Amino acid sequence: MNKSITEGMKRRKQIIEYAIKEKNNAKAARKYHVTRQYVHYWMKRYDGTIESLRKESTKPKSHPKEHTAEEQEKIKHCYRYHRHEGLAQVYRKLQEKGYTRCYDSMTRQIKKLKLKTIQEKKKLEKRRKKRKQVK
Repeated sequence: MNKSITEGMKRRKQIIEYAIKEKNNAKAARKYHVTRQYVHYWMKRYDGTIESLRKESTKPKSHPKEHTAEEQEKIKHCYRYHRHEGLAQVYRKLQEKGYTRCYDSMTRQIKKLKLKTIQEKKKLEKRRKKRKQVK
């Protein structure tokens, strides 16, 4: 991870230091053309170091309803052996094995796991053959 000091961090420090000096968030907001809420937000986070003004990711680390590794393995296994019968059949086989989620969740996981259908693989092979012929 890159720990360099960004221009945004420098600007936020400048705004915060001005707000502290003047003891007025509104005045700092007007001077630097930002909102009072912006100044207040960064004032709360500021602990005297420039590192406290680094933007953090808002992406969650995990999700409580995320598919477990066991469920993903079940999907991979059933998809591998039953994909030629169609996704509905894969879903039915998964339900027999104890899969309790909806059909759409299964299809999203198949996309996420990058499992290819037979037709997609055939299309890729055709494209590769055409590229080789062109060269």
